[in-house]
Amino acid sequence: MTTTATSDKPLLLEMRDIVKSFFGVRVLDQVSITLHEGEVLALLGENGAGKSTLIKILNGDYQRDSGLILMRGQPVHFNEPRDAEAHGIRMIYQEQHFAPELSVAENLLLGHLPKRSGALRGWMVDWPQVYAKAAEYLKLLKVDISPRALMRDLSVVEREIVEIVKALVVKAQIIVMDEPTAALTPHEVDLLFDIIRELRKQGVALIYISHRLDEIPRIADRVTVLRDGKLIGAHAIGDVTQRDIVRMMVGRELDAERGSNGADHSREPVVLSVSGLTRDDAFADVSLDVRRGEIVGIFGLLGAGHAQLSRAIFGAERIHAGQIAVAGQPVAIRSPQDARRAGIGFVPIDRKGQGLVLDMAVRENVTLANWNRLAPLGIFQRKTERVRVGRWVDGLGIRMAGDAEVKTRYLSGGNQQKVVLARWLEAEVKVLLLNEPTWGVDVGARADIYEQLRTLAAQGLAILVVSSDIQEVLAVSQRILTMYKGRITGEFSGAEANQATLLHAAAGGEA
Repeated sequence: MTTTATSDKPLLLEMRDIVKSFFGVRVLDQVSITLHEGEVLALLGENGAGKSTLIKILNGDYQRDSGLILMRGQPVHFNEPRDAEAHGIRMIYQEQHFAPELSVAENLLLGHLPKRSGALRGWMVDWPQVYAKAAEYLKLLKVDISPRALMRDLSVVEREIVEIVKALVVKAQIIVMDEPTAALTPHEVDLLFDIIRELRKQGVALIYISHRLDEIPRIADRVTVLRDGKLIGAHAIGDVTQRDIVRMMVGRELDAERGSNGADHSREPVVLSVSGLTRDDAFADVSLDVRRGEIVGIFGLLGAGHAQLSRAIFGAERIHAGQIAVAGQPVAIRSPQDARRAGIGFVPIDRKGQGLVLDMAVRENVTLANWNRLAPLGIFQRKTERVRVGRWVDGLGIRMAGDAEVKTRYLSGGNQQKVVLARWLEAEVKVLLLNEPTWGVDVGARADIYEQLRTLAAQGLAILVVSSDIQEVLAVSQRILTMYKGRITGEFSGAEANQATLLHAAAGGEA
């Protein structure tokens, strides 16, 4: 049953009974949302729930099959994003779009650069006015970013702020933010939330999409939940708990996310050993062990060097000093092929760009690292491949529209991540490295992946999880290392670890 929350602020946007189908499959089924001036509405749901389709209809990227969109009570129709922008709607997607070699001012005013006056100067850019105008807009949000700074030199959060200011340049009344904190440190999240509060004071309304449910009570006024293309609930944020939200999103209760923190692996053999590993300007003198059946987490804030460390162990980045051993045998890893031969698998953060061939079928992606074993005597065993792929599809719960011949690009983020995981399990690796394993993954798929990692560890796989998500490392790790500026700063058993101790060590404090 849907409970609609109300507000005493003027109604700005209403999307009423929106219906949308693709290839005969209904992906939005009479979905309605409302948005008021100066309000933050959290739009939540698992991947595939319909959130992206709904906001793309709002932005004019897709056309609705039926239903109404009203702005301040008046029906509107958006044939393209330019129409939505003309009505004060601006999208800020998770994957930022900017010109890295241009200045902040140029990015802010791109397409609207002021020209010099005079008959002969009308085609020339008035650069003093460009920088003055940009400074004026930046001042609106009380941020200290130089209009002359190059975008490539800004931090992730500063680029996010520039995107928000860009929305103000076009006089946005509604800003949609898609996973805005995915790449931010806790301090940067606080800064972004201060900016959002400032926008609310100015009457700007925001639709906020995030899989980080702990953020929602901090910033949202109301929450609207979609599941399988249907509206499940709309509530004032004070009327629901996180558990209520999860139940609405996935349609069931989820077990608490917790690692097997009591497990003792000290007597198990070391499967992965790293000694004195160094890469100039990334990390230095890193040593660690991962034992059979153990999940070790490495927690660090953005830029700590832990992401580069995982890539270096897999041979995707160069190592300048140190040794790696697998099952007690030293291995020389200069490329991912070397790592694969040594029995190391890697699940990267960028599953679409680095982990998958999106236009290949799920079947092909699963067996990609194992084709030589499926072709004894040079004859590819297609029937054997289908059987083995089916085992992983069932075992990992990979959900897709159709069979394993469907292109991988059409799967949700969580199911794509499971395909990458299946590839390395099919290759029978001894060590599995995971870099931000649930990045951009919804709450249901996240719980599934954590449970699968625990199961794999119980079967003897050595697992190293590298993450900037403190809740993630606490959820799955039996032992946790912290990194700061490229060095290990602490080691904690699962029983010792908590948010306070991990954040202290990851910020440079002594463990």
